[in-house]
Amino acid sequence: MKVRVLASGSKGNCILVSGEQTAILIDAGLSMRKIKDILLEIDFPVDLIKAILISHEHYDHIKGAGALARNLRIPVMVNEATYRAGLRRFGRIQALFHFENGSKFTHNEFLIEPFSVPHDSADNSCFLISERGYSQKLAVVTDLGYPTMLVKEMMKKPSTVILESNHDIDMLINGPYQWWLKQRVKGKNGHLSNVQAVELLEEVLHAGLKNIVLAHLSEINNEPNLAFNSMQRFLKERQAMCNLFVADQYKPTDWIEV
Repeated sequence: MKVRVLASGSKGNCILVSGEQTAILIDAGLSMRKIKDILLEIDFPVDLIKAILISHEHYDHIKGAGALARNLRIPVMVNEATYRAGLRRFGRIQALFHFENGSKFTHNEFLIEPFSVPHDSADNSCFLISERGYSQKLAVVTDLGYPTMLVKEMMKKPSTVILESNHDIDMLINGPYQWWLKQRVKGKNGHLSNVQAVELLEEVLHAGLKNIVLAHLSEINNEPNLAFNSMQRFLKERQAMCNLFVADQYKPTDWIEV
């Protein structure tokens, strides 16, 4: 299994997970045309994508989901509360699969473990994903205000993690956002800061973790070098041999072997 973050940030999020035979998208927060253009750019056959897995109903995660699902005639996999909250944005979906957070399910060769995280959405899901016959696991942990005990437990399992590192707290506090929005971002139903991302890794770092992708960086309240340097310092202190990447809003990452 391999993964590629196609876009990450407040203007749209989309992650491509590819197995030996098929692939899925996690979120589709860009337009259908933009997602297809990116897939063409990276030379990935769109007909290999067999489902769209949705984390929550915010526009930067579902913008193109309904249109892409209709166009490719593939199912949307989403929990019921999220689907109801995003119904008008999803539009008509011909193939719909409702999962429950806390209950594992399979799709083709993928085993998917969704779990709830605190965020200002109906029922935000993060995911642990593996491929049948392989022990490696991918964790997608973004859009959460703080790491719960459940999050920490799930983070002890993956070989690759896509982890939110949304903001630098000083940039947020001293930045242009209105105070209520600053409170929302740094609150318990908001987003993880660079410091919180490091603090989480301090608790869950394990020998099997080989790749860390910092994701959902704010263009206004963070800088890629701040997020990268903060996590890199910690990894060096712990002498951890993890590969460290930063996902971008406008440029896909390279393929990462989970």
